[in-house]
Amino acid sequence: MLQALLTGAVMGVYYDIFRFVRRIFKFSAFSVAVQDIFFWVTSAVPVFFICIKLNGGYLRIYFIIFTLVGWFIYFKTIGKLIFIVFDRIINIIRRIFAIFRRRIIKIGEKVLLKKSK
Repeated sequence: MLQALLTGAVMGVYYDIFRFVRRIFKFSAFSVAVQDIFFWVTSAVPVFFICIKLNGGYLRIYFIIFTLVGWFIYFKTIGKLIFIVFDRIINIIRRIFAIFRRRIIKIGEKVLLKKSK
């Protein structure tokens, strides 16, 4: 049971990668749906093989259920905390880029104005 919960938590970390990328870049609803399908397929295959290996070749429904519970627990606890921290980091980086962009635009305007005179 503990291994299934841990497997679910690892799935949560894997899903957070998708969430972080979505937070940085804008995607269409269709693209997000494709990403979610990709996540579930690429998660289901390892979970299936882990389940088979740990249960002596048998697929046990309780393992899959506890894996989903582990994912949900991660998602509602540590995942929320990580996402809050990541959001703050992203906001700081965006502000820094905005400052640099404004300065570069000002420098570019000064250079262009000098050349046009």
